[in-house]
Amino acid sequence: MRLKRVDPKTIMVPEVRVTARFDEEKMAMFKESIKTTGQVAPIICVMVDGQFVLVDGLHRLQESLANKVAAIDVVVKDGDMVDVLTQNIFVDHLRGKTPVSEMRQVIEALYKEYSIGIEDIVKRTGLSQEYVEKLLNISELTPMCLEALDEERIGIGIAGELVKIKDPVGQEVALSYILANHWKLPQVRDYVRQVLEAIKSKVEPPPAPPSQPPPGVKCGFCGEEHTPNELASILCCHSCQGIMYESIALARRDAQQAAAAAQTQGDSVKHAALPEQKPPGSYQ
Repeated sequence: MRLKRVDPKTIMVPEVRVTARFDEEKMAMFKESIKTTGQVAPIICVMVDGQFVLVDGLHRLQESLANKVAAIDVVVKDGDMVDVLTQNIFVDHLRGKTPVSEMRQVIEALYKEYSIGIEDIVKRTGLSQEYVEKLLNISELTPMCLEALDEERIGIGIAGELVKIKDPVGQEVALSYILANHWKLPQVRDYVRQVLEAIKSKVEPPPAPPSQPPPGVKCGFCGEEHTPNELASILCCHSCQGIMYESIALARRDAQQAAAAAQTQGDSVKHAALPEQKPPGSYQ
């Protein structure tokens, strides 16, 4: 690690990071002290491919930029983005209160984007394995539940219980109970246990009966039965409807007459093909 004087405008701030929070009074005092005494402690950066990337000291950096300071003290070490994120958690989380939403985003980035295993995250951040696993698991919560966590209306322990309910509707019903009744962690654990037991003991619904073919429907014109998908509905006036009925009736009559004529013709041909029968008692 080395100390350098750096133009604050050249320092890149990662989108995903953890930043300690000040209340309004402390933030006002902090800004005033920066104006009057200047930077007391250097900020921390990692040099990633020739770029200064901020690890710790966002508020000091922002005030230096706001006050148009030309150069600030920076403690620099070489590394990569994994070093940036893990050191960011290590310094800021152990220093004080940090938003769970930011912790979750950084841990997810390390695990999913940079493929860092849970054990490595634990070693490099100083967090407990249980805490890291909870942060990764709660990504399965619904947006409504995650919002309640990020707004600190519920804690990480309660979020860890909610994620055991895999049904999204069930999660949000449980959240409503928690917020309305101000439940603490023991009450939430008991409720989730009851929900999971009820799901486990629920009787499976009977199998659906075999599908039946759709019933036939008579055509309004020809009177023959067809399946519903073989029918079409056409809007027409009574005059056209009458013409259609008459046309179909005439066609039906012609078809019947043609069939009868064919039958008669067939009978005649069959009769002509028979050998001549002589009356009884006649001789050649």
